[in-house]
Amino acid sequence: MKICIPSFNRYETIQDKSIKVLLNAGYKPQEIDVFVANEEQLIKYREKIDKDISIIIAVKGLKEVREFIFNYYDEGEKLLCLDDDIEAVRELYKNEEDKSRLRPVDNLKEIVDKGFDLCEKHSLKLWGLYPTPNNAFFMENQKEISFDYKFIIGNFFGCINCKDMNKISAPELDDYERSIRSYLLYGGSVRMNHIAPKTNFKKNSGGLQETNRDENFKISRDILMNTYPELLYLKKRKTDTNPILKDLRKSVKKN
Repeated sequence: MKICIPSFNRYETIQDKSIKVLLNAGYKPQEIDVFVANEEQLIKYREKIDKDISIIIAVKGLKEVREFIFNYYDEGEKLLCLDDDIEAVRELYKNEEDKSRLRPVDNLKEIVDKGFDLCEKHSLKLWGLYPTPNNAFFMENQKEISFDYKFIIGNFFGCINCKDMNKISAPELDDYERSIRSYLLYGGSVRMNHIAPKTNFKKNSGGLQETNRDENFKISRDILMNTYPELLYLKKRKTDTNPILKDLRKSVKKN
């Protein structure tokens, strides 16, 4: 298995976030590949992160670097993919008052191994964690593990590299498209619904915040809605309109 982290302008924080989470879990620096945009970024990252971590010059842009990464590795290779600003991976538990709470996991490697084992057992290629990191109530109302059509958030996931599943047609929302293609190709994905990655991407400098994200989001949303109209719908919120994966079980009942 290889661990891959695309990163842009977060050389000051990546060591104390995603890399620290991995090293504390027992992974070796030699197992980690960090993908950066250019030679200038490589120099900055080399000064800040563990010397035994590989830094690979890729390309700039979310869509572009994702495509680069999945083409960089062999078909069928196990990949643990995470963003550069992961602060923790947390699990659901009951406190002394029998209330649901979240706490950092102490067995991250076992969780990752389990994700890949479940993929192989169920003939799937994609696994991930629950996408809402701060809501124990939502998590406790989910099955512990699901195998059907679910959204697999892109900030922490594993895949058995399938270039067809990882094709990207939009500049952003690659995790939506990957989730859809996993369903179309393999019938679903593995999601551990009582475990979630913690990050604060909207407040972190660098990364996507240095791109024209709002415009790219709207473009990507339209592309996905036009490409997969039977699998997505739009949900209006207070500040935006997001694509949501349809509950196909409800669609079947209506028909």
